[in-house]
Amino acid sequence: MLGPMSRPGLSTPLADRALTILVALLVVDVFFLAPLVEMFGKNYLLADLVFTAVLVMGGLVIWGDLWITNIFVATGIISIGLRVANIWLPEADVRAWDAGFAIFNFGVLIWLVLRRVFRAGKINLHRVLGAVAVYLLVGLLFANIYRLIALGAPNAFLMLGQPASYEQIASHFTYFSFVALTTLGFGDITPVHPMAKSMTLLSSLVGTLYPAVLIGRLVSQELLHRNDD
Repeated sequence: MLGPMSRPGLSTPLADRALTILVALLVVDVFFLAPLVEMFGKNYLLADLVFTAVLVMGGLVIWGDLWITNIFVATGIISIGLRVANIWLPEADVRAWDAGFAIFNFGVLIWLVLRRVFRAGKINLHRVLGAVAVYLLVGLLFANIYRLIALGAPNAFLMLGQPASYEQIASHFTYFSFVALTTLGFGDITPVHPMAKSMTLLSSLVGTLYPAVLIGRLVSQELLHRNDD
């Protein structure tokens, strides 16, 4: 029997391919699924399936880190359960726990995907796509932060200049998160609560700095690998 430190991790080629599948799932979630949920409001089942798939692919990416994998899987199962519970028990407490666990899981996944993207060795397409996956995960993380703020502070956001309840604005948070992250600033959704303003500013800062730092880091790592060859 293998001990805790000798458990085999996922092979590097397979883990790299998992990064590509992860970014594909995230693209579906952000650019196709989120608008459907926003339009139809109650189409949660497909969202839960994609969310589950993202967590599974995240588990594959981090398979070699046993202790954090166990934590990630355990909290991921709880998070999925809370997502499903939201369908049948749309109560504020359930929603808050759902958002909290989602924030934790996306945060852990961001950290671990970054570790794989920037590990030693040659930069390939899968690792570049993994860096893209991190950007999308950051957007989803902030979307859940906004959910948590809206639950704790009613009317923390305005929609088209009017105070918006959680039910009115919840399905728009993925859109708003990426508008803030990319600093587009259309103004159709406006944070008015101090914490909402602060998190929006932080999101814009991360969205501005991440691509610049990422490109510099990937280029320097590739040049270092070539010099070693």
